[in-house]
Amino acid sequence: MRRAIRKAMLLTVLAAVPNVARAGWVSEWTNTAVKQNGDRMDPQNSSMAISGGRVRLEQPDVLTLIDYSAGTFTLANSAKQVFWSGSIDDYVRQIARSRAMGLREKLGRGEQRNKKLVDADAKEFKPAQVDPAKLPPVSIVKTGVTEKIAGYDTVKYECRAAGDLFQEIWVAPGLDMSSDLDIDRFLALQRQLSAGMVGKAAGQYNALYRDDEYRKVLEKATALKMVTHHMGGSFEHTATSVRQADVAASQFAVPATYRKVKLSDVLPAPPPEK
Repeated sequence: MRRAIRKAMLLTVLAAVPNVARAGWVSEWTNTAVKQNGDRMDPQNSSMAISGGRVRLEQPDVLTLIDYSAGTFTLANSAKQVFWSGSIDDYVRQIARSRAMGLREKLGRGEQRNKKLVDADAKEFKPAQVDPAKLPPVSIVKTGVTEKIAGYDTVKYECRAAGDLFQEIWVAPGLDMSSDLDIDRFLALQRQLSAGMVGKAAGQYNALYRDDEYRKVLEKATALKMVTHHMGGSFEHTATSVRQADVAASQFAVPATYRKVKLSDVLPAPPPEK
């Protein structure tokens, strides 16, 4: 389930599609997890289509559809031909419930009282109310590092939370998607998603998505590479191609043959523990 939230953190997108095809953006990405010891996992490719407030993110395990104006979040599994769709709060609530139930399964048989408490937490969960005053201070620094990514000139920024390097972003000032992307809706939705996270990264994400300087950096430019650091290592998300293209409205809809199921039935099973 944590992988589902991480996938959602990859998305940088838009706000309201008509019933006909219209200009939008199509891009290809490579995503690589890096362990704490520096070992790089096998990269995974993903594709993204953006048009008028909606995004389609296609990855090997799952298809994600987000409507930034309606505030809806959809996950589909083409192998099973099933999908789940709901509000962002619904998604966060179910992720938290699944996390709580996973903890329940790990508790010993003699801890029935704890199991009941965990069950209650899962049923009564509500998206967390974040107190901005308690979030770590954020600093955004423009470095002198430049790089050509997907054909665009980019400049690197370092984002720190409480002094710790949290995120590095390579931003293309010549790639302006602001006519499609409402930066305020994007950041608001990301804050909703990060409210359902736990641990140190939750505070870092929440602080970053509330930072005025972070908003200014991305308001008229596009991040084409992002490296996010966490306790277990890091995660790299890099564009390999970006082009403007007409994207059909049907790209943001679930096929009629798909069956709606529980969120847990859409996501792929986690790998077995070794």
